[in-house]
Amino acid sequence: MVVMGNFMRSRLLRAGLFLLPALYVPLAAQSVPPAQTALAPVPACTAQGPIDNWNAAAQLIAGTSNAAYAGSMTSEQKAAWADYSKTAAADWNRLKRRYVDRISAWRGKYLRKSPPANSVFYPFSGPDATNPLAFFPDAGEYVLVGLEPAGCIPSKAEDFTPEYWPALRQGWQTAASMGFFKTENMERDLAQGPASGVLPVLLFLIARAGNSVVDVTPLGITPTGALIESDDKATTETRGLTIHFKDPQQHLRTLRYFALNLQNRRLARKPGTTKYLQTLPPGGTLVKSASYLMHKKYFSTIRGIILDRSTVVIEDDSGIPYHYFLEPPVWDVRLFGAYDQPIDLFKTGLQEDLKAAYDARTGVEPLDFSIGYKWRQNESNLLLAVRKK
Repeated sequence: MVVMGNFMRSRLLRAGLFLLPALYVPLAAQSVPPAQTALAPVPACTAQGPIDNWNAAAQLIAGTSNAAYAGSMTSEQKAAWADYSKTAAADWNRLKRRYVDRISAWRGKYLRKSPPANSVFYPFSGPDATNPLAFFPDAGEYVLVGLEPAGCIPSKAEDFTPEYWPALRQGWQTAASMGFFKTENMERDLAQGPASGVLPVLLFLIARAGNSVVDVTPLGITPTGALIESDDKATTETRGLTIHFKDPQQHLRTLRYFALNLQNRRLARKPGTTKYLQTLPPGGTLVKSASYLMHKKYFSTIRGIILDRSTVVIEDDSGIPYHYFLEPPVWDVRLFGAYDQPIDLFKTGLQEDLKAAYDARTGVEPLDFSIGYKWRQNESNLLLAVRKK
């Protein structure tokens, strides 16, 4: 998901959608007063207010129904939402056709005999709910970790201004078209814009996948590693949110999101958080578009946690280096797609042993969907590692 400082700014994350136009501030001539600096976009909310019906709110965010809000919306608001609804439907249908449906077919073929994963861990995720739901649709709990704040959505209809909807779409359009979020986009769109934080994007993706949202609550990890329903900084060392939702078969599921830097020295300052991650139930792990961070020694803690707790790992080459799944030989590993070299931004992440395995073509399976930074057709790679019994 995210790194810190300049390294964070250079890294691409999988989950910040399309780009907002840059603000333009005209240069003032010497003979006139200096032009005023353009104002930054104002968030539609700064704290989560009470919401009586979270599913109705999620449907509004997803662009599927405004029935619960229409009576309190102006004609201008209704028109803006209607335009957004049409665009959102087209974007989602394209993503589903090109990506989600193909993952479902891949899963049915290659994960059918894998151990069931009731708990799924997705580090470096950003607000990407689509991939864990697609790869592991039967899990009861999803734990996502990113750098972006939890955020909020308006609790009053009047705060869903016409400007809110294009800002919200900004949050997920790049991921819809390229399959990953760009860090620099998220830093801007999810921290400063009208649709701030990951919550609006998570609600959009969960609802569009056919789920009904039950509730959303604040979440914190205490210094002892306990989860509490609070985002109070005085009593928690890591904060986020919990989304309870039901799938189309009415099975209750839970998604937890934490705003957390997974660098070793950051985790060392948060013993409760580290304990919580270390005690996650055995299950699946998903890693994609992760900036090759776990290739670095200063992300060894989270790499070790994943290797210790996972029964199934699905990742692209930006995740845990290939050789960790060979030494010691406790994993059955299968490779999919094509691998040549990383994109230029991450060219130091080249894995010669992985390249040799792909070049040999022994047992390498085809991959008919794009994933990760090599998002163009027939350029993506995927590794499936299943712990041996």
